[in-house]
Amino acid sequence: MQSKSERSRIMPRRELLVIDRFEEDMAVIEYGRRTFTLPRSLLPRSAKEGDVIKLAVVLDPEATARRKKEVRSLADDVFEG
Repeated sequence: MQSKSERSRIMPRRELLVIDRFEEDMAVIEYGRRTFTLPRSLLPRSAKEGDVIKLAVVLDPEATARRKKEVRSLADDVFEG
């Protein structure tokens, strides 16, 4: 569950995220004066060029802990085996 401070960090700026164009399976997103790409599969199927999108990035502590445990287990196998 997100804390109040984490929720307030979602899209803290007023710049819009606009789908500029699609290039094969990637979407080119305008963010202020910058652009970046996202896999098209992360966008709604109805998304089209010129649409404004909202983006939220949320930390997943449980998945992080599982991944660290898996990496530690693999390292133990390599270095102890």
